Amino acid sequence: MLGAAEDLPLGDAEFDCLYSVEAAQHFPDLSAFAREAARVLRPGGRVAVTSFFSVGGVPEPGQRLAGLLDSFASGLDIARPVSRLADALAEAGFADVRVASIGPQVWPGWDRWLARLWEPGTWPRNFLAAWEQRILDYYLVTATRP
Repeated sequence: MLGAAEDLPLGDAEFDCLYSVEAAQHFPDLSAFAREAARVLRPGGRVAVTSFFSVGGVPEPGQRLAGLLDSFASGLDIARPVSRLADALAEAGFADVRVASIGPQVWPGWDRWLARLWEPGTWPRNFLAAWEQRILDYYLVTATRP
C-alpha cells in the first residue's frame, strides 16, 4: 500500500495503534498527520512517534542544522521543535500527549554505528555534533485517542 502520512489510505477507526519511526522529520504538515492519526485510530488507540526535531528555543535551528547536515540543507529533513508535533496532536483531539527526549539513548550509539562507514566530520557524523550542540534531539512522542 502506498500513501502519505497526511492522507492515509486507511479506513476510519481501523487500528488500535499507529507507529511512526524516524519519518516525522519529513512530514510537510504535522497537523494533517495528527488529524489522520486520530481518524484511523479507534477510541483508546495510541500513537507513538520517534524522530528527531530541533531543540526548542534555539535561534535559527534551520540554518544551523543546514550548515551541519546535508539532509537539512537539501530540505529532506525539516527543522521544527517537537512542540509542533505535540501541539498538532493535542489540536487533533489526542489526550495524554507526552514528549520524552531519548537522545542520550540514540545519538551516541548511532554515531558508533556510522563510524564504521563514515569518517569524522562527514555529514552523517554531524548528527552527534548537532545533538552535542543542543540544536537537535531525538524524541518519543505518545498520545491517546479518547
